[in-house]
Amino acid sequence: MESLSPKETELKPTGSATDSQFQLLRQRRFYPLFWTQFGGAFNDNFYKSALIMLFTYGGVERWGLSIDTLNNVVAAALIIPFFLFAPSAGQYADRLDKAQVTRRIKLLEIAVMVCGAIAIVRGSSAMLLAVIFATGIQSACFSPLKYAILPQHVNGDELTGANALFHTGTSLAVFLGLIAGTLAMQWSSGQWVVAAGGILIAWAGWRFSREIPPAPALPNAPPIQPNPLRQMARTIGYARQNKTVFWCLIGVSWYWFLGSVYLTQLPNFTREVLGGSASAVTFLLVLFLVGVVAGSLLCEKLSKHKIEPALVPLGALLVGLAGVGLALAGASFQSSQTAEALLSIFELTAELGFWAVVLAVFLLGGSAGLYTVPLQALMQAEAKPEYRAQIIAANNVLNALFMVAAAIFAVVFLGVLDFTIPHFFMLTMLLHCCIIILILAREPLFLTRVKMRFLHSAERRQEADR
Repeated sequence: MESLSPKETELKPTGSATDSQFQLLRQRRFYPLFWTQFGGAFNDNFYKSALIMLFTYGGVERWGLSIDTLNNVVAAALIIPFFLFAPSAGQYADRLDKAQVTRRIKLLEIAVMVCGAIAIVRGSSAMLLAVIFATGIQSACFSPLKYAILPQHVNGDELTGANALFHTGTSLAVFLGLIAGTLAMQWSSGQWVVAAGGILIAWAGWRFSREIPPAPALPNAPPIQPNPLRQMARTIGYARQNKTVFWCLIGVSWYWFLGSVYLTQLPNFTREVLGGSASAVTFLLVLFLVGVVAGSLLCEKLSKHKIEPALVPLGALLVGLAGVGLALAGASFQSSQTAEALLSIFELTAELGFWAVVLAVFLLGGSAGLYTVPLQALMQAEAKPEYRAQIIAANNVLNALFMVAAAIFAVVFLGVLDFTIPHFFMLTMLLHCCIIILILAREPLFLTRVKMRFLHSAERRQEADR
């Protein structure tokens, strides 16, 4: 298998293949969609972080609830819509022109952000939560669209690079949105900044969406199922029809489980285990993000412009090694500082053990990017074009389930069973090994491609020796 290309029944993407993934950022068949999804991801997290700051520092009514409870309510308001709306959104994306549907969803985002501006200026807690839920609905409807459009606009040998750019853009947008919302609310006029900024970003996203080339419905798209529960079951059924697609979905969802575990626990790990201050938390989170970006962008070079399943076992192995390394580095960390005050990032750099943590966090992010991008590209290429958006919607539902499972997993082992965070990280890696072994055992394609790449490299070395 030299490469996996879109099915013959699909309309072929226009434009010749690019030599580098970054060239796509200058082409109309890609950059409008890239910046449309970038703005949406930024806005969701910009508004979310501003709302959390309002609840945390008493800017709005809390109804007598704790800050932790309210923050969990905000998180749930963003996740629940993926269960309720993503499957139905996927079927409409398959039946209609995806570019037109995207423009309508971005118009909806502008309306939601106008309501959000009113809510945040008035300080209405109920309205703020309603807006957060509405942004979750908008994201749940848009997610199947953006990944289903890609195979219609890029060639098969560009799909890995396009997914790498998407993954990079989403990661950067999420991080920048969280930082921007947090910083904005530290100003006296922060509520007005968030109100105006949300509307402006939504408007810019709609403007970019108008430039997205047509992505018409494909032949034989399934009829609309109005019952959302039956549609969810049908969506999962489509995913199970193709073994490769199904195990790609499980693999991608496992990435979100790991991401939820590490990004949620890294701040507390920094404080409780390393004795680090907020600056150290920020440093490690940025380092993790840089790792994810580097690993994602490296996929195209390692795959040689093809969809390469062999990268999945490699990425999974490196995730395991980095995760074990982080757990061991945390368990053995001993600070030479005797002061009770939390250590700044500059003080932590004087500790030799901290550099082991730094290396492990960077490699964990990089190997995660290397692991997930080929899975996403393979899933898009192997899914039948007539219900590709519904397959991606099924992936969204599974992602949400795995993220909820990650939260329950953490509560049980950290809260109830009182595990230390390094021991919890080690347990997570044990579970990681079990999941990856299951995926590789049920879908032989990944190890088969590793063997083929190894034999091909050996043959090239023999030819060079001659």
